[in-house]
Amino acid sequence: MNRYPNKGERCAVIILLMVASGNLLAALNFQVRIFSVGEGNVVPPNESFPIRYEVTADSDSDHYYYVDGSLKKTRSNSSTGSLAGEFSVTYPGGFSQGDRKTIAVCLDHQGAQVCDEVSVRAGAVLQLDQAVELHTVGTNNHVPAGQTFDIVYDVLNPTSSSHYYYVNGDLAATQSKGSDKGGEFSITYPWGLAVGETTHVEICVDTNTAQACGSKLITGGPAPAGGDVPDPFDSTVMGDHFVTYGSCDPVCGYYENIYYGDSSVSWLPTVGPDSEPNGLRMDVYYPTADGRVHSGSERNTLVIYAHSANHNKETLLGPKKGTLEAYLGIEGGGAGGVTVAALDFRHPAKDLDDNLYPVSRDDMSHAVQFFRYYADIFKINPDDIFVTGSSLGAGVGIHAAVKEIANPEDPSPIRQASSRIRGAFLATGQSSFSPQWFRSNFLEEEIWPYYLPDFHPDEERSIYGHAVANVDEHAPILELGYEGDFIDHKVTASEKSNKEVDTTHLPNFGLTIQNQYRLHGIGDRIMVRESYGGSFGGDSTRFIERNRLSGD
Repeated sequence: MNRYPNKGERCAVIILLMVASGNLLAALNFQVRIFSVGEGNVVPPNESFPIRYEVTADSDSDHYYYVDGSLKKTRSNSSTGSLAGEFSVTYPGGFSQGDRKTIAVCLDHQGAQVCDEVSVRAGAVLQLDQAVELHTVGTNNHVPAGQTFDIVYDVLNPTSSSHYYYVNGDLAATQSKGSDKGGEFSITYPWGLAVGETTHVEICVDTNTAQACGSKLITGGPAPAGGDVPDPFDSTVMGDHFVTYGSCDPVCGYYENIYYGDSSVSWLPTVGPDSEPNGLRMDVYYPTADGRVHSGSERNTLVIYAHSANHNKETLLGPKKGTLEAYLGIEGGGAGGVTVAALDFRHPAKDLDDNLYPVSRDDMSHAVQFFRYYADIFKINPDDIFVTGSSLGAGVGIHAAVKEIANPEDPSPIRQASSRIRGAFLATGQSSFSPQWFRSNFLEEEIWPYYLPDFHPDEERSIYGHAVANVDEHAPILELGYEGDFIDHKVTASEKSNKEVDTTHLPNFGLTIQNQYRLHGIGDRIMVRESYGGSFGGDSTRFIERNRLSGD
């Protein structure tokens, strides 16, 4: 045994063996999963580092460790034990600056090796020096009138600084929080607000150069009702949307143009082919032979696919039809498998009103609410919803993944439903559309005036969307991949003008989310990868297989 199979070989070998023996499901239930190593799988040069991993089922196998395809170490089952659980092995001595190695952990299972692998690079990454992030207050930053309310906030890195609380620009309180302490904190706003009254709260800590601050504009009274709620929906309406797809490649039929939001608004382009608004619509695909919703009571996993910019929901019938086919084939297809929805949605930083404010940051979350409320009609498990996508779709997906927008007071029961999801696999997504936040953290100051100069000042970071602030202990399983490498310094004017760094898809966006996961003690739920060049369809399919709740 001198090399482990590559990803394609492993999948082919395992699938052939398991199908032949009727144990494909057993193979999927037995998994090896490596947790994130270092900072986004980047480690300090020439230093030993731990590799933590999980084995999901009991096994009598030895544990095999490979580096760039060569077996480097074997730990006997007598030393690791046969029970499922978490394990750790140390990579001794590290490796040189800039070197990248693929590390794999494998166990024997039913005649094959089941493995996971991770690409690790030695180097440095640019991290936020310090950050203060205020969580959403109340419901969409609206609080009951005349009542005190709590403000929950995160301080990213441990600090001995006091915490400074400003209200409408004036210092209202200073509190000591102990030496070298970071994490989640809360403070009570004691005065209450009248209906319609607003207050601007800013919380800061000292840094070596200035202060790191986060802020929120909070309003008294109930949050506004949803203005983009779709018309009532039932199985008859659903049936009216079914179309036959003649080629049966990749499907024989599907449900087309179901409105999950207001039918009178438009996403880009601004109008449909008939010069009328094309609405907030989706197509829904089932893994049944004819593409219709199954007749039994089984609940499917739901995967919502979010297309990239300059594409649309029909992408799943064109260049991404292999991805659609892979999703529908999970667990052999059919009832208990996976239902797929493809959406059209608005751009949170480009679809703007006359005052240059975004018309919607939450289209994806509204789709989740729609499916959760109508879960019985769609026959999906409302607690087993995933989002996948790339570029624009990934940015929108990150925000939907970590943001709860349920409004218990909304007259629409759809908008009362939770927007939480089970997990997301996303490629090259922005964790914040806030230009002010991005400028100050990732760009040299000389180019600040030239980066999105027409955008509104957004010190609250919520105008265009700021997923970083919404991570809490309920955040879902998340895997983020970026094509480039993490930068280790702020982007210079030359790098920006010569397009040496892709600031739109900067991999460091992913690290800011990973840091928040770790701050809340859920770092094992996230993986961020630089230099991602894998198969999006194949990798996202395996992500769903590993983490879904539905099925047997």
